[in-house]
Amino acid sequence: MKKRFLAAMACSISLMLMAGCVGQSSETEIMTDDSDMNASARVQEDSADSASSETAVDGAAGNIKLSASECEAEIDKLLQTEEVKPDNEEILNEMVHCVAVSCVLEFGDGMVFSEMENRCKAFLRRRIIEDVFLQNDNPFSGAIKLKDGDENSATMAVPVDEAVALFKDVYGEENFTPFETEQVKDEFMPFTFSDGEPWNSIEHMKYYEDEGYYLITGPGFYSDNSGDTSFLGYADILIAKNPKSRYGVTLLYGRYRDESIKVTSVETSSELQPVSGKTYGGMNLVDGDYTTVWAEGVQGTGVGETIVLHLDKKQPVCGVMICNGYTENDELFTANGTVTKANVDFGDNNIGIGEMEGYAYDGADTEFLAGMNNNCIEPKELVETDTIIITIMGAEKGETYDDTCISEIVVY
Repeated sequence: MKKRFLAAMACSISLMLMAGCVGQSSETEIMTDDSDMNASARVQEDSADSASSETAVDGAAGNIKLSASECEAEIDKLLQTEEVKPDNEEILNEMVHCVAVSCVLEFGDGMVFSEMENRCKAFLRRRIIEDVFLQNDNPFSGAIKLKDGDENSATMAVPVDEAVALFKDVYGEENFTPFETEQVKDEFMPFTFSDGEPWNSIEHMKYYEDEGYYLITGPGFYSDNSGDTSFLGYADILIAKNPKSRYGVTLLYGRYRDESIKVTSVETSSELQPVSGKTYGGMNLVDGDYTTVWAEGVQGTGVGETIVLHLDKKQPVCGVMICNGYTENDELFTANGTVTKANVDFGDNNIGIGEMEGYAYDGADTEFLAGMNNNCIEPKELVETDTIIITIMGAEKGETYDDTCISEIVVY
């Protein structure tokens, strides 16, 4: 997963450099006029005497000071509380969106955003700037004014002081240093829009709150323009209440919890008998191994065959991600059958029906095949269940066999 992301980002950076966004060293000097004091410095002067009583506040824009371990403890505490519906949901969602789409959480187990490596900050800054100019009527719209005459240009000139002040408000930036693709000249930072980078999304978000913080959590997914999709675990984004920020909050910490809903047992209506030491039983669907598969064992393509997943307890379920086909390698994938349509019964007449696709390319490895063939099917609304029944509604035989295969199922 991270290998794919880094390769795509390297491609994106190369495109930006070709477009004229030439890199600067970390010692690049940002020139400012004394009469136009840096916005972050102005905020610092205005706010030196009003720290929050609920959180440790320091520095310009009232930046919240917590260590990674303190953030983890706060998240774990908030996860034990009841869900809330915050009044400022729009700005919370916008900040979470910037974190997700920038993919910064894929670089580590957990991140204090103001303390990230500069390259990670650059990815997040890019997402924030894009939301300022490309998204209509979101909370960041109008936060930065472009240099006159640049509105219709592929490269926009962004005032550095306005950008730095915004970064400080959003994620607590304290020591802005331009990255390789963030040229700074004459107090402006040329910014070139590009396309093609992978992105993450956080779905079905839940909100928790106490006196000093918000926690937004939900299942996270990786996606890219090739159709690759993967489940990343559950994202936890900790946001501090911060009256010194123009938005009243500041991004503090984020992580992915590498976990999914536990399946304790699997029943299937049929299974292919072992061949040459390989087995094709239902537990292959939940072993975390994309080189093992369940294969139906009836004559034909297996339309009407069922898979029953028993969860460890009754709990909220947002959906299932089904990895279609035999994804060990491209030869096995093309030789065997795939599902084209599935019915997923989450209980209480809450049914999701999904058209499923399957692709393979010559020489594709397991990781690539798994990502390309993940299909998510969700109920009409969030449901609490301990049993999920999947029924094959349509299937397509392979070039050699008509055995329909599924490599893995993740419940989230």
